[in-house]
Amino acid sequence: MIYALLLLLLLVAPARAETARVLSGEHGAFTRLVMELPGAPEWTLGRTATGYAFSARGETQPDYDLTAVWQRIPRARLADLAVDPASGVLSLDLGCDCHIFPFEYDTGIVVLDIKEGPAPESSAFEADFSSQPAPANGTKPAPEYSWIAAIPPDRPVVAALPLRLDTGTVSLEPLRDELLEQIAKGAADGLVDMELPGKPTEMPASDRAVLPWSNIRIGEQPGVTVTNPGALIAEDIPPDSCAAIEIVDLAAWGEGRMPHDLLVEARSGLFGEFDLPDDATILRSARQLLYLGFGVEARQTLDMLSMGSADEAVALYLSMSRLVDGETDPTTPFAAMLECAGPAALWAALAHDRLPAGPGVNRDAILQAFMALPAHLRRHLGAELAEKFLARDDSEAVRMIRDAMERSPEVDESSVALLDAKTSLHEGDTEAARSHAEAAVALDGNRAGSLVTLVEAHFRKLQPIDPGIADALLALRGEAGGDELLEIDRAIVLALALSNRTNAAFEAGPTSLDLSDLWQVVQARSSDDDFLRHAVLPAEASWPEVADEVARATADRLLALGFADAALVWLGPVDASAPPELRLPAARMQFKRGDARAALTLLEGVPGTEAEEVRAQALLQLGDLPGARAALADAGESEAASRVELWAGNWANLSPQAADPWRAAADLAQARPASEASGLLDRGNRTVKASLAARDAIKALLEGVPSPGEN
Repeated sequence: MIYALLLLLLLVAPARAETARVLSGEHGAFTRLVMELPGAPEWTLGRTATGYAFSARGETQPDYDLTAVWQRIPRARLADLAVDPASGVLSLDLGCDCHIFPFEYDTGIVVLDIKEGPAPESSAFEADFSSQPAPANGTKPAPEYSWIAAIPPDRPVVAALPLRLDTGTVSLEPLRDELLEQIAKGAADGLVDMELPGKPTEMPASDRAVLPWSNIRIGEQPGVTVTNPGALIAEDIPPDSCAAIEIVDLAAWGEGRMPHDLLVEARSGLFGEFDLPDDATILRSARQLLYLGFGVEARQTLDMLSMGSADEAVALYLSMSRLVDGETDPTTPFAAMLECAGPAALWAALAHDRLPAGPGVNRDAILQAFMALPAHLRRHLGAELAEKFLARDDSEAVRMIRDAMERSPEVDESSVALLDAKTSLHEGDTEAARSHAEAAVALDGNRAGSLVTLVEAHFRKLQPIDPGIADALLALRGEAGGDELLEIDRAIVLALALSNRTNAAFEAGPTSLDLSDLWQVVQARSSDDDFLRHAVLPAEASWPEVADEVARATADRLLALGFADAALVWLGPVDASAPPELRLPAARMQFKRGDARAALTLLEGVPGTEAEEVRAQALLQLGDLPGARAALADAGESEAASRVELWAGNWANLSPQAADPWRAAADLAQARPASEASGLLDRGNRTVKASLAARDAIKALLEGVPSPGEN
């Protein structure tokens, strides 16, 4: 295969019409330029007095866009790059004893590699640019590669013979040798693919179609090297991805000096002879500014490397300058250094949004490098680093970072208290988290993180909160952005709900919040009026997207308030095929809304005491007193079952030792024969007394005894 084509990844996009964008990249052993030519023109490259010239064949030369060239490469190999105003030819002036090896990666994409040393003898691009045939627009066409031109002049050339060859005594060995030599050169140069004869592979042919995620990057793939024409070189060994300790050891850059001395030294001696920036002094100044925690100033100083610098520390220091300021760096060179020994692991940890789980993190190196930081950087970077270890459930590392922050002079007690609160929340100690969060708010009430953590601690226990917390978060909202803004929005909604401002919580816009959290607070803490205002939904509506347990709790409260129809909306469609844990509450709701038959259908096959109680109530509603008595007996409600018998008029089985009002009611229900000895007046008096006693007994029974279906 042609391995060189694998080296071009990201950064190359389709060129604009009639504009040839020129991109660059520095790769240690060579400097690379990539031309994005519009269309698919022919092109040529040739030698000039100061280097090389490049042109595209066509009616007009493209407009070369050179704005991005000097952002990534120094002027060590390529001293200057300019467009001739008359011909439109691109001139490349070299600043070293170098040569350019071009190749065409894809249609319209030409790569120029500037490498040190003489060009290969067989290179056709060393011809004088002015002596090449000019195309229609005044530029020179690229010459075709000549296999014959690469043959040594003293080697005999075999004349071409007509086919079919009748060689007779003439040997074909020289021709075979020449063909093999040229094929070998082509394979060595990456221009010819070699394949041994044999059984065809069973694997399907590679699909070379452009995929949606295809991209091109200007850079070397580890272990792959673009070979020079006419020469075989070994593949490079992948370099160690870890930065050297002395390059990123920020703790050693202060050298025990006072901050104002470092700042003065960082701003002096930046320019040398002829008022040109001195690269070594600029790098030293950047290190001192990073030690002081001045990330923006360090970047501005590094920008003074106008002549470019191949020093590997530049990219590292640029990334460190962003990390020191608490910014993100998607292109950080520390991305693959989490397992490194030394300070590089610390900067890699700060560069990641979260630390991956598993053994791929050098925990000890990160903590050791953090402990070695100057006190002001420990205070500044400690909380962010501790939260990343907290997400990995590494409480011991969090404690070490927290203690290091607390031991620093002029410690920010609010940051330490906030870290304690977050640690307690993570460990499930809600009361301790609330206490630490309250301390953090008392120390610095203008820090959104402290207020958010305090709200979270109250939410975990569904405890009421001071209304002023929501107002303080609303005041800080305008200063936040990104993930912090989402956290503040969530805390505002929860704080409003926890302070009994349910309507305001819904009006605050819970779209950035898990609705389960809001409804968990609403169903547990809001007043009946506020709860019903938001929980009673139309019959054809669907309940909000909340967790099942929150929906069940909301439905239960609606049922307790007498809104069985609204409770069924929150429970959702339930039929006889649903699980028993859904059918039981649905049956209770159907019974409450007066549909006893639907309740019995849902309870079919549902075991348990609660199911039997609901079944008994439904049977009583339908007038099936024997069935209700059996259901109550199965539920272990013997007293309620006996009440069902009395309700049916069967007072004979009432125990003689039963107390009033049961005994009095039983005496009334059981008729006694009138005495024959008494006269008419006596019987009338007895009837009046019995009537008064019956009234009192029935009144006492109705007032003191629940109905047979109630418990």
